[in-house]
Amino acid sequence: MRSIVTIFVVFYMVLNSISVVHSQESGSGVAFETPPGQSPIQAEELPMDLVEDYWGEDTEADQRFLEKDQKKQLDFNIVGKATVIDGDTITIKNAKIRFSGIDAPEKNYRGQTQFCRGPKGVWACGKKASSKLKQLINGQEVQCTNEGTDKYGRTLSICYANGVDLQAEMVRSGMAVAYLRYSNRYENEMVEAMTAQVGIWGGPFVEPEQWRIQNRKK
Repeated sequence: MRSIVTIFVVFYMVLNSISVVHSQESGSGVAFETPPGQSPIQAEELPMDLVEDYWGEDTEADQRFLEKDQKKQLDFNIVGKATVIDGDTITIKNAKIRFSGIDAPEKNYRGQTQFCRGPKGVWACGKKASSKLKQLINGQEVQCTNEGTDKYGRTLSICYANGVDLQAEMVRSGMAVAYLRYSNRYENEMVEAMTAQVGIWGGPFVEPEQWRIQNRKK
């Protein structure tokens, strides 16, 4: 999302400088100007299809490189076969791992399962999230980082299986939300899911954190 905004701003600056030179040299033409106090992406005159024109193969290749480079920087020091607890929690050997940066509907929170509402009615989104994660792992070895521990003693991790960022795919499929209160790492994937109205975004739902608060037994 931020990269798209950057493309808008850079193109605007180039276009504006070209227009100004043209008007000064030829004595004709009007420079592309933005009203005072207004950013380039707010200007009504700016064509909104410029991203499609300038988001080509080179830009996509750059994005893939950045994603690959980001993956290289991760230190995977927890590796092994995983057991899925729910949509954002697994165990590897004796380590209980909580995916950092995302929050999935609850499969079994104090004996309760989270339900969501979609086009076809109510569905067990908590159980479906768990099933989706099992499908993504598909019996493959899971590689996780160690980002510290939470208040429950679980290891906070970013996890991959078969080269796939499990958190990113859970959010992109609409089976988890980006936990923006703690990290914006998966914000773009959540925008994709919201736009496509997949998973829990197919209807009204309660944020997993809020659902836990509402269903917490005292």
